[in-house]
Amino acid sequence: MHTMQITELTRDLAKHEEAGEYLQVIEGVRELLGLNPQTFKDQWIKGWIGRRWRDLFLQEAVKDKQAVEFASKPPLLAPVPLPSMFKKTNPRQAIAERFLKDVPNSEWQAEMPAAQYDTIENTTLMLCGGLVTGLLHAEAHVFPVEAERLYQERGWRTIRADVHPMRSCEANEADIVAAFRGEGLDAQMRRIENPIPPGNVFMLGYSKGSPDILSFLVHHPEYLGQIKGVFTWAGAIGGSHTADGVHDQIKDLPTEGSFEYLSTLLAVITGAMLNQVGLQRLDEYDVAGAIYDLRTDVREAFNKKHAEYLDSLDIPIFALTGATTPLEVPSVQFMDCVRLSAYDANNDMQLTQKQAILPIGMNTHIAMAHAHHWDVAYTPFPLAMRAVTPNLEHRWPRYAALVANWELLAELGLID
Repeated sequence: MHTMQITELTRDLAKHEEAGEYLQVIEGVRELLGLNPQTFKDQWIKGWIGRRWRDLFLQEAVKDKQAVEFASKPPLLAPVPLPSMFKKTNPRQAIAERFLKDVPNSEWQAEMPAAQYDTIENTTLMLCGGLVTGLLHAEAHVFPVEAERLYQERGWRTIRADVHPMRSCEANEADIVAAFRGEGLDAQMRRIENPIPPGNVFMLGYSKGSPDILSFLVHHPEYLGQIKGVFTWAGAIGGSHTADGVHDQIKDLPTEGSFEYLSTLLAVITGAMLNQVGLQRLDEYDVAGAIYDLRTDVREAFNKKHAEYLDSLDIPIFALTGATTPLEVPSVQFMDCVRLSAYDANNDMQLTQKQAILPIGMNTHIAMAHAHHWDVAYTPFPLAMRAVTPNLEHRWPRYAALVANWELLAELGLID
């Protein structure tokens, strides 16, 4: 039993979980959160939400034949065809041990029910991409195919806030405001021609998209009633040690609105030249401002200043973090991963665990993905890019994770 987390509020629920009476747990948690959203701060509730998200993720990921095939093999032989005698036979075990970190055997052995909800019809997912969104290559957007698949298969809607790929968090708030008017990009990354306000939403911020969202929450209270939850997805909540170094290099350089200049400058940040297709809104580029907002001292000061306010909102925040090793990242990120390992061996090549979690009570850490920073958001990069650097296949089960997000919120009674 998870005895260290049990409070008077949740003692009976813990007993139900220990007995495998998961339906009673699900109903009880939903009832408690409905009575008081601040119950998210209870440590046992936070632990349950993490375990439940990981279970929903496993339930969906085992349907992904490619993910199961890859995960069932020893890591060094994963790309190679192998006879069944060398593979793990339990798909839940294979997925849990390959794509999640620090998950006890009891979790993949548990037999929880499918997600408990009726229908989801009145909520939209609002995606906020990160730094250099759309610039690494034309489809380098968060969930470029998974969001559309969700709509086609389940009718769950997505709107993409057209957050600028290279300017400050506060400046990008205007793009999020526009998304609440229905303006931006659709699931397939096409410009929305006839905007319709999305109504109730839950938000997902990838990388710098997470501090963009937090800045928006602080400065635009008029939209809080529409926001039912926030996912920080490898979110740069506490800034990045890499950004600290990059900002020192570029802070005094001139700003020019040309493709040649920006491509050369941004290559310092990404380690690779950028795709000209993605360079739009040139007059709005503020490279120094974007990197400044990812400095660790800047983000830590923001979090300290606004922690009490963010914690007072009845908006739960769910954090997914990544963890990898230098041998599992693209070559252009190898040294960054090595340097970050001095701070935290469980870094995602750009962020440490601490930097990816907002330190407030309303935040719940749902999982540490065994994945690097790009794995959790991007589909495989083009063959031409994969030919010159390894680890751009991005095999982490993103669709299963998105499904788990929707189902968790519906089961908790946050969306309908």
